[in-house]
Amino acid sequence: MGSTEAQREASSGRRKPKEPTPAAFPPEARAMREQGKRTMQRLRDAAMVAFERRGYHATRVNDIVEIAKTSHGTFYLYFSNKEDLLRALLVEATEETREIDKVLSDAPTGTGRDDLRAWVGAYSSLWMRYAPLLGIWTELTGSDPEVTQLLSDSLRKMTAALAGWIEVNGAPDDVDPSVAAVAVVAMLDRFHQLQTFLGGPVDGGTLDELAAIVQRAVLGSPARPPGTRPAGDRLAEPAPASSAR
Repeated sequence: MGSTEAQREASSGRRKPKEPTPAAFPPEARAMREQGKRTMQRLRDAAMVAFERRGYHATRVNDIVEIAKTSHGTFYLYFSNKEDLLRALLVEATEETREIDKVLSDAPTGTGRDDLRAWVGAYSSLWMRYAPLLGIWTELTGSDPEVTQLLSDSLRKMTAALAGWIEVNGAPDDVDPSVAAVAVVAMLDRFHQLQTFLGGPVDGGTLDELAAIVQRAVLGSPARPPGTRPAGDRLAEPAPASSAR
């Protein structure tokens, strides 16, 4: 029976060459790599601004390079087209979503309140960072099957991690953890949209309140003593009511 390539290499004493580490490159090459990363990030940031202003389908490569203050040649050095840049943004967001999921999936049982608050804060940071994409995600799902798959996989993993937290932290019998998880994510998404539109803050106190609402809703247990509220109004200042008198 013939040996595999790996076995032949092992028997001959040869080893597969290692991938070069960043330190293996000369300083000039390392500087170019870092400059390339910054340029790619500038293009990604510019794309999100353009998507928010014009919508994904109306955005042109020219809009992106103008916002990034770079050239078409530089754009095509890193991305083949607008769709390629969009996928890069979604991959970046998906990787950050995995870190958020770990907040709950790696949490020990019985530490629910603190872990939920950490998760809500992490979700909020992700939403604020990728708001231009999240605001048009329904538009994106009809543009590319690969994009649709990335978005749906990310949302499924996020809701699965939250459903697991709800289940291990004592959801009542009449609460389906999977349904509750989808409802919570939908609520948080819509809350951030409306609060941003109304000009209200999304700060630490607001996130404390959101975590308390989620805990009471899905576990049926108060997150703080009844009758107490955090200091300060965390919602947008309402417009003064007009008087008919």
